[in-house]
Amino acid sequence: MIDKYLDQIRFYDYHIYTFLHGTIHGRPFLNDFYLFFAKYGIILFFLSFIYLIDRKKINAFICSFTAAGIAIIINTLILLFWKRPRPFISHSDEIIRPITEGLRVTSFSFPSVHTYISFAIATSIYLYGHKKLGTILYVLAFLVAISRIGAGLHYPSDVIGGLILGTTSGITAYQIIRRSERNWKIEE
Repeated sequence: MIDKYLDQIRFYDYHIYTFLHGTIHGRPFLNDFYLFFAKYGIILFFLSFIYLIDRKKINAFICSFTAAGIAIIINTLILLFWKRPRPFISHSDEIIRPITEGLRVTSFSFPSVHTYISFAIATSIYLYGHKKLGTILYVLAFLVAISRIGAGLHYPSDVIGGLILGTTSGITAYQIIRRSERNWKIEE
């Protein structure tokens, strides 16, 4: 029963991946779009740290930094037990090599690191009350996630796993920091 379910996931994973990755052929703009967000999209999230520090929103900065840290710890635990190869390695005879110019592609596929860090930061900032910035970061997180598939680096389930891990980490960090605020005094 579970094998049948997993086979269905693999089937959809592969077909959605080949569709999104296949859209770049003959479309230089889309190729550049995917490559930009797959490679540089994560930087935009770290720029939000500078914004928070500049606005003296130190607790929100600590929360978003904590969320990213929680996600990294959980990802490390996942990699101890499961090292899923990237799609272009698993299907090297069927899939055109992805656009990897300047991208690190030696790591494993599940979950998408860029996706979970993006969603961890977006979630924690949104929950902390910075709704406009959080909403912008959510949009950027979705662009990063789609671009990681379109660039040929991840299966859809990798980015869905990253979305779940990142969102959960953001919520957890928010709860931890909100409870901890009672024990410190930082002017905001």
